Amino acid sequence: MKVVVDIMGADRGPAEIIKGAVEALADSRAVMVLVGDEAFIKAELKGYQYDPARIEIVDAKEAITNDDSPTNAIREKKESSLVKALEKTKNDPEVAGMVSAGSTGAVLTGAILKLGRIKGVARPCLAPLVPTAGDTTFTVVDTGANMDCKPEYLVQFAVMGAHYMRAMCGVENPRVALVSVGVEDKKGNELSKEAFARLKSLPDGVVNFVGNMEARDAMTGDYEVLVCDGFVGNVLIKSVEGAAMTVMKLLKSEIAASFRAKLGALFMKKSLRGLKRKMDYSALGGAALLGVDKAVVKSHGSSKAKTIRASIGQIVKMGERDIVGKIKESIRSTLSAAAEADAPSHE
Repeated sequence: MKVVVDIMGADRGPAEIIKGAVEALADSRAVMVLVGDEAFIKAELKGYQYDPARIEIVDAKEAITNDDSPTNAIREKKESSLVKALEKTKNDPEVAGMVSAGSTGAVLTGAILKLGRIKGVARPCLAPLVPTAGDTTFTVVDTGANMDCKPEYLVQFAVMGAHYMRAMCGVENPRVALVSVGVEDKKGNELSKEAFARLKSLPDGVVNFVGNMEARDAMTGDYEVLVCDGFVGNVLIKSVEGAAMTVMKLLKSEIAASFRAKLGALFMKKSLRGLKRKMDYSALGGAALLGVDKAVVKSHGSSKAKTIRASIGQIVKMGERDIVGKIKESIRSTLSAAAEADAPSHE
């Protein structure tokens, strides 16, 4: 299979994206399609040893930036790396999906306009993978694609998130929880209350809905899919990331404060490395855009090569396990079940 990589528009520049793509060649037999300034890509690749048969280049001199209006940029910057990456992803049947660390708004808008939504999906959602206190991961749906939501959107986020965790992480029956201000059934605003009722009424087997949960329990490992609108999800995920970084900074500061602490850290070196590794969310890749007609992973703008490599790995997995196809079937089944439930009885 092929994986399209948009090398332009990232905060760290295209060299870091290219490095991640070259490193990803070791993880699978996939071909990397690098989209960006051809002359720059070729010059950068001279510094690496790789199989030239496994790298394809699509020339694109323009870049879409965070200062551009997403909709206008997708429509007007036809020679940009993102637009060409989306077109390659859509038109080449060998392409499993694409990775971009560019403008989030432009990636979301472009994916919907160029790739199209899965039939029946009201709104695609962003679903990053996040480490828990144990050795498991969870996802938050949505983390910023939809700031204002309707209850039916959240139900679809739950369905798509559950299938994503099942196929991507091997969780047989993901526990799906609704992010709220308390665990009681009646807690929350009007959106969460209505979404709760709809999730609760889904037929058995659609999702393993376990009720409301509080944000403080996000990293406990008690849930695999956290459902909320994009505003709440974005605040939640950035709070989790910020807390993890703060803990590591405080730990370093305390260790450096005294000789006794430094001596203790020396004996705990292996454990501290393990803690750092467990809390490193960037090693899991980017946020999958669930609900569009091909696999898309949006990496953070400041992603290092390690994260780009992991994001490419996500696309390969999504292709191998036909996650887009499974989401299509799950949405179709959910819509059918909802239609049957709403149909008037003839008894």
